[in-house]
Amino acid sequence: MRRSYLTLVAVCTFWGTIPLIVRNVHLAAAAIVSVRLWVAAAGLGVALIVQRRQGRTGERPRLLAFRPGWCLAAGAVLAAHWVCLFAAYRRAPAGTVILIVYLAPVGIAALAPRLLGERLTRRALMALAIATAGFVLVAAPALDSTSSAGLLLAGAAAALFVVLVVLSKPLAEAYGGLALAFMEMSGAGLLLVPVAALTAWGSPQPSWWWLIVLGLAHTALGTGLYLGALGRVPATHVGILGYLEPASVVVCGWLFLGQSPSVATGAGGAMIVAAGLLVLSVRTAEDLEAEEVVAPVRS
Repeated sequence: MRRSYLTLVAVCTFWGTIPLIVRNVHLAAAAIVSVRLWVAAAGLGVALIVQRRQGRTGERPRLLAFRPGWCLAAGAVLAAHWVCLFAAYRRAPAGTVILIVYLAPVGIAALAPRLLGERLTRRALMALAIATAGFVLVAAPALDSTSSAGLLLAGAAAALFVVLVVLSKPLAEAYGGLALAFMEMSGAGLLLVPVAALTAWGSPQPSWWWLIVLGLAHTALGTGLYLGALGRVPATHVGILGYLEPASVVVCGWLFLGQSPSVATGAGGAMIVAAGLLVLSVRTAEDLEAEEVVAPVRS
């Protein structure tokens, strides 16, 4: 289980480099999301074929054999989440959008005991509180006035992310990260074909090659590892470790873009890392059993 936690730390930290790539690609948000999904689905499809030929599929169910309705719903929710997220970015300051969207782990913590049968421990609640407070410090400097439409879209993106995690948890346990990532990316990519068809693309540019990196490295590889870990780690812990992504964005902006963080931002980042370390201290199922449970499994 410890390896799964470290995988989540690595993936969420790596995702902090996404803004560095996106800022260099001069395309509409819908086009970026669509290509990201299509490239990721293609890469994951090839990986699945190689895995099957090598006989490394184990006893996993075939694609769409287990809860097919949930698989299709997960792809639709993923597409809706990203559409709402990028639409919110167009109508509201990025800091405001991120602050709202990254309240999703609070929703995950509230629903996981009831819907996923997870135990919510005092240690997890403490880590969640620390991470949320730290994230507010990280995102607060970018807050500004915004439209009601932007707030509603950001709220929708946050709610959809909670739904996506709740749907993906049992699917990841059954299918594994690679197969589930392929199904989710394929489903979302197909749903966004009409959106991409109505988007102004302009003339091809050399910077579009960065979309290959975004699709294969950040989306196919990153999401496959993320969902694989989600199948073995409590969803609440996954949500808390997700706060490492915006903290990583701040660090990357400082290292590569000369964007010096404020004292409050630095303090917030330190709190997020501290929350992550607190989560990492819970390494095994025996550790979870030994903790005092504040939200027991529903019978």
